[in-house]
Parts: sequence; structure tokens; C-alpha cells
Amino acid sequence: MPITPIPVLRGAKRTDLRADGGELVLRRAGREHRIPYEAVALVHTERRAVEVRLRAPEGTPPAVYRVEGVSAAAAAAFARAVHAALPPVPAGSAAVDGAALVTTGPAEREPLTPREAFGRRVRRMVWISVLAIAAMSVLVSFVTHPVMMIFVWLTGGVGFAFACAVLLLLPAVTERWRLPRHGITVTAEYAHSSAEPTLYLYGDLEGNTRTYYDTSGRLRLEVSYDPADPSRVVRADGKGRRLQAAVLASAAAIAALALLSFLATPFMPV
Repeated sequence: MPITPIPVLRGAKRTDLRADGGELVLRRAGREHRIPYEAVALVHTERRAVEVRLRAPEGTPPAVYRVEGVSAAAAAAFARAVHAALPPVPAGSAAVDGAALVTTGPAEREPLTPREAFGRRVRRMVWISVLAIAAMSVLVSFVTHPVMMIFVWLTGGVGFAFACAVLLLLPAVTERWRLPRHGITVTAEYAHSSAEPTLYLYGDLEGNTRTYYDTSGRLRLEVSYDPADPSRVVRADGKGRRLQAAVLASAAAIAALALLSFLATPFMPV
């Protein structure tokens, strides 16, 4: 087992090398190589490159996994930590063929966090909006007067901005209506925490204690959570959901009007 923290090495061409339990994991080109510590002879560093050399029978050249473009300091720390974690080799034991112990398969993608998934959706929507406005600008410049591009930018900017906001906020608003009817409703107790005065605690069906934040100041609140994801929780009384729905509907109306004007721009008389 490791006795010191083992850093993750990130190299060129989206290659990374890390420790995972009792093995090293090398990911590159969509493949994942899992190398047990028992298969490793040594880790050699050369400035910004690191080589994992495997054990091999006498007279057989050892297999080598090389990662380039890593941090030199991280590579040195990685080598020290891995050497400290390698199991001792019994004296007189037959040489192990480390290559036979390595397993290779498709690299598993790490699941995105909610913040990362939200950021990816925002970036995708921004790029789609920019490309649509650019394409419409080119079209308008050919079929009508170039001055109409200003109208394209105004209506497209407003329309796509409001449309993106509606699409991003819609799931949270619909949960305010869905979970009280189709989720699990429990009582959340005020935590009486001076550090977090809006903190409430509730328990899910698995017996885990979860958190909810509310500014009402009540000692108890009924909350409804999603049984598939108990961290998704709303107030069971639905307070504020009508106002949120009205604001979202207004934003959707503005987006629809602006985008209709945006699409009609090539057909407008100058």
C-alpha cells in the first residue's frame, strides 16, 4: 500500500498515469492499461518523461510504458512514491513476467460533476447561438441590405440569450412542481447551526442524512426529494414556484418573439 501520496501525471496527447489502489493506471488513445504493483520493476524519470519498466524473466527485454510532457517535479515525486509502495521481491523467487499481469481495455470516462455538466451545456448553447447569428449575418448581407445585420445581432443576441436561460432553468423549475407529487416527502429539521443559519437536515430511505437550505426560519419543513437522486430536493409546499413559472414563461415569450424576428430578417423590406 502507498505510504506517501502519489501524484497524477498528465502528459502530452491527453495521456495520464495515476495510482489506483494496488496498481498503476495508464490512459492514452482511448485505452486503459492497468499495471499491478507486482508487475513493476522500477519507475525511471528523464526530466519531463517517465517510464514504467516491468519485471521480466532473465534474458527477456522488459516491457516499458512511457509518458512524456509531464511535470518534472511531479515525475520525481511519482517515482519516489511508487517505489515506496512496491511490494518486496522475495529472495530467490522466479522472475515474474510483468507484461502478463497487465490488463488492457477501453478507458472509462469519469462521470461529470453537476457543475461540469452545467458548464458543458452552457458552452454548447453559446457556440450554437454564435454560429446561428454568424450564419444569418452572412445570409442577410447577400439577400438584403448589410445594415440589417445590426437587427440580426440585436434580435439574435436577445433571443438566444433568453432561450438559453429558459432551457437551463427549466429543469429546476419543473422539479418544484414534479417532486411534491411524484417524489418522497419527509420532514427536515432545523440544524441550529450558527455557522449556517439556513441549514436543515433530512433523512432519505437509505438512512443517510442530507442537507437542505431555506431562509424561512421554521423549526421544521416538509421537503420532497427525488428517490433516484435524494440530493435533488424542494420544499413540499411549493412556495415560490408560481412566481418562478411566471418569470420563466415571460422569458420564453421574449425569446420566441426575438427569434421569430431573427428568422424573419431576410424577408423584411429595407
